[in-house]
This record gives sequence, C-alpha cells and structure tokens, in this order.
Amino acid sequence: MPAAAPPQFPAWDRDQLPEPPAPATAAESTRRMRLASLIGPGLLMVGANIGGGEWLFGPLVTAQFGGRVLWLATVAILMQVAYNLSVMRYTLYTGETIFVGFFRTWPGPRFWTGFYLLFEIGSVWPYLSSNAAVPLAAVLLGRLPAAADGGLVRSLSYGIFLVAFIPLIFGGKIYNALERIMVTKLAIILSYLLFVAVVFVSPATWWEIGSGFFRFGSVPEGQFNWATLAAFSAVAGAGGLTNSAFSNYARDKGWGMGARAGAIPSAIGGRTIKLSHTGKVFDLDETTLPRWRRWLGLIQRDQLLLWAPGCVLGMALPAMFSYEFIRGVSNVDGNSAAAMSAQAIAARHGHIFWFLTLLCGFLIMAPTQVSQLDNIARRWTDVLWIGSARLKNVDGHKVKYVYYAILAVYAVWGLVALRITPNPLVLAMATGVMWNFALGFSALHTLYVMRTLLPPPLRPGLLQYLGLVACAVFYIGISSIAFAQQLPALRKWLSE
Repeated sequence: MPAAAPPQFPAWDRDQLPEPPAPATAAESTRRMRLASLIGPGLLMVGANIGGGEWLFGPLVTAQFGGRVLWLATVAILMQVAYNLSVMRYTLYTGETIFVGFFRTWPGPRFWTGFYLLFEIGSVWPYLSSNAAVPLAAVLLGRLPAAADGGLVRSLSYGIFLVAFIPLIFGGKIYNALERIMVTKLAIILSYLLFVAVVFVSPATWWEIGSGFFRFGSVPEGQFNWATLAAFSAVAGAGGLTNSAFSNYARDKGWGMGARAGAIPSAIGGRTIKLSHTGKVFDLDETTLPRWRRWLGLIQRDQLLLWAPGCVLGMALPAMFSYEFIRGVSNVDGNSAAAMSAQAIAARHGHIFWFLTLLCGFLIMAPTQVSQLDNIARRWTDVLWIGSARLKNVDGHKVKYVYYAILAVYAVWGLVALRITPNPLVLAMATGVMWNFALGFSALHTLYVMRTLLPPPLRPGLLQYLGLVACAVFYIGISSIAFAQQLPALRKWLSE
C-alpha cells in the first residue's frame, strides 16, 4: 500500500477514474474537440522548450565543435522522457502534481521546502528576458549591440519581462492561454527555420548535424569548457525543475484523475474553474485497470510522438543554422550570441534575413519567459494550496490569489535580478549548470515517489526505473565535471 502522507498534507479522496479521450468518428466539431483533448502537454512543452538554450548555445556548441556533441542532446531527451512519463503517471493516479508528491514523502514538507528552494536558484534568474532583449536592440540599432549599449538592452529586458506576465492574467484556465501561445510560436519559428534549412543549408551540414545525434561519446578535441556542454545538456529538452511541469499540465489538461482535481484559473475569465485542496485516487478493479492502461498509452504517445521528436527538431534546426552560417566562431560574448546568426545569414542572402532571423530569435526566447514564470509560480502554488492549513477552507477558485501573489513577488525579484545580472550568456550558462543538479536529484526523488506512493500494480517497469537512475547519473555527473573544472576560477573570484 502507498506510504502514509505527512500530517501537513491531507489524505487523498476517492473518485472514479474517467475514460481517456478516443479519436472521434462523428461530426467535424466533435472530431476537433477530441483532437484537442488528445493533444496534451507534449506539444505545449515543445513550444516552451525551444527556447534560449537552443538559440544561444548553437553558436557556442555547434558552430565551435560541429555536430560531434549533439549526442548529448539525444541522451538528455531520452533521460527526460523517462522522467516525464513518471511524473505524469503520478498525476494520472492522484490528480496532484509531482511536486506535491515530493512533499508527501519522508522526511516531510519542511525539509523539502528548503531543499527545492535551493535548486530554484537556477530557475529564478530571468535570463530569457535579458537575452530576448538582444535581437530587439539589434533591430533598433541596425547592428549588434555593443558594451556601450548595455543600458538599452537592460531597459528592453525590463519591458519584455513585465509583458510576459500579461498572458497569464487572461483566458479562463492558464493552461489554455499557454497552449495557444506555445503552439503559435512553434508554428512560426519551425516554418522559418525549416525554410532556411531546406533552401540555404548544404547537404554536408544536414549530414554533420543529423549524424551528430548518434556520435555517442564524442567530445571536442583539446581544451574546452565543460560548463558549456553541461548547459547545452540542460537546455536539450526541458531541463531542471521545468520537467515537473508535465505533471502540472497533465492535471490542468484534465488527464486521468486530473479531471477530478481541477486547474488553476486565470485572474480574468476563470470564475468557474476551481482546484481541489487534495488529490483524488481511484480503486483498482477490472474496470479501472484497463482504463489506466489506456491513459498510460496516451501519455506515451504524447512523449514519444510529440515531445521527443519535437525537441530533436527544435535542437537540430538552430544547430544547422549556426553551423552553416557562423561555423568556427569563438569568443562569443553575451550580446553577440543571441543575434550573430542574423548578421551572418544577412551577409550571404540579403538584409531581409537580418530582420527575419532577429524576429525568430526574439520569438524563440520571449514566449518561453512566459512559461518560465508560470512554472515557478505553479510549483509552489500547488504545494501551498494542499499543504497549508490556513488555505484548506478557501474556495477552490481562489487558488489564483496564491498563484498571483507568488508571481508578484517574482516580478519584484526579476527586475532586481535583471539590474544586477552579469552578461546574458554567462547567466544562461550558470543557470544550465544549476538546472542539471536540480533535474538529477529530482529524478531520484521521483523514483522514490513511484516506489512509495503508487500501488504496486500502477508502478512503472524496470526500464523506466533505470531511465530515472540514468537521468540522475547523467545530469549530476556532467555538472559535477563542469563545476570541478571551474572551481579554481571560482576560488580566485571569491578571494578578490
């Protein structure tokens, strides 16, 4: 039987496991509704995951080292599939997010609060806003911003950061607003990058990048910065605690017992949407177990047919772009990284591609800032909503006040962080290294949740367990190597 919950968290209620959606054969409107119910967090997260990392670390990794290190992305995405399937499995059974599951385990919420707040250090820096400001500044200046343009870049980053809050205020269910933004972003940037790849990228580059995903074990020759490879691994797929969002979005999508739990409503338009104060589980019998297996099939399709291929494509296309146009670049600074590809393609194929590529870079990074804000706020909203004794009698639709209070605190911090931040690229690299530790340790915690909180018939198989262990070893290992390499420089910096 599942382990008892710590006293701060209420015991699960019981309810019926709903039927999973099935392809419709009736009217066109019904087919559209069924299709929308079948397309889940995988597509939203592909849009969110094609972000600053893919656009920033293309010049740093692919342009410098070629395709030889892209196997790191293959490994990273496969490890994350095991993680994502596990956290969504927990939600299918309980209607809760995996973060709440973490806090239900020994030694209890107080310990895990401090533990995960430490790892949030790698997530709370709004590096996407600072990097999205670079292509916008380049459009205004007509050139790449230089050190003297730091004031302009910082001012634009403030504006981008604040505008990112607006989509989270409207739309009824916050998940629905995010899904519309990310699907639109995905359609625009993939269309542009595919056009450039087909029309302007050479077959040799296609082969170099495509084969790179399978050159397992290959590393750059000579001296290189492991922090760059660690950050590259962090941004392949989701990364850090961002992967836990699959659990949140499966709940808000209404998958499994998430349909019984509710969702986080937006500030405007979400009056009828409520979130339960505790999870709801189902009885295991001859009716629910086949239904459970169909739900598992749905999340497997979501990961294996949508998310994983989408992440590979989202990594491959910017890599082709950078390898084709800025191959061999070195000593990339924080401003150049976000916009130098635009300068390179424009020099070959016309000034129109300067604007189109800058727009592409902006659309890659700025909308992802929206999802980053949402991820941080909803992780801690769910924990407070279920674990706080003061909130247990508050009406379900008022969970939005908790969510927006956390967003307000983050808004203040974000503006301070953008003021004191180092150059955008250094910030992105440091964030990536911290993300790896967070993902590695939370993968082990997820394994513990699977073994203690899920009934034996609902636990994953050996392959998924091995995937979680491999995820932890891979991410903790590569960031440990990077940290050890940078330790002398860190000591020198601290002593000055």
